[in-house]
Amino acid sequence: MKGFEKVVFISIAVMLSASVQAEDKSPDDRNADIGAVGIPLIAGSIALYKEDYDGFWMFTKGAAYTLAATQILKRTVKAERPNGEDELSFPSGHSSAAFQGASYLQFRYGWEYGLPAYMGASLIGYSRVENDHHYWRDVIAGAALATAIQYVVTDKYMDSNSVMIMPVINQDQVGISASFSF
Repeated sequence: MKGFEKVVFISIAVMLSASVQAEDKSPDDRNADIGAVGIPLIAGSIALYKEDYDGFWMFTKGAAYTLAATQILKRTVKAERPNGEDELSFPSGHSSAAFQGASYLQFRYGWEYGLPAYMGASLIGYSRVENDHHYWRDVIAGAALATAIQYVVTDKYMDSNSVMIMPVINQDQVGISASFSF
């Protein structure tokens, strides 16, 4: 791993993990905290494991833009939470963080990586609503925001030994097209 990328990754990990340190949380809230940090950390770790430094940079940009957009919206909208705790309900930061990691995995590496992460992110969003920390609109907005941002900054990963098979349907033919890289 390059030095700059290592510093950025460690900085993001420390920044995200700070939200897990709060005391007096229910197990459901703690699990949502862990998932909101864990899914993005796993996503970044997969990029580093694959030595996909371009992808890691796309992940980092997506995480930074999502965090910034979420915090700006929270402070602009000032929506009260269902439990009356504070005025930073919209959009859900837990959902935006989790869906950013899930979206990165899906857009960069495909559904086999993205689907399990989306399932985890969905559970986090559900728990935030179930525990009266957010309304559904907050969770959906956080998920949509993160997904849109990550879509803009992520290119599909092409493994050097990949096979792509696609159907071909047009006015003159129906068939299958295959592309191999090695």
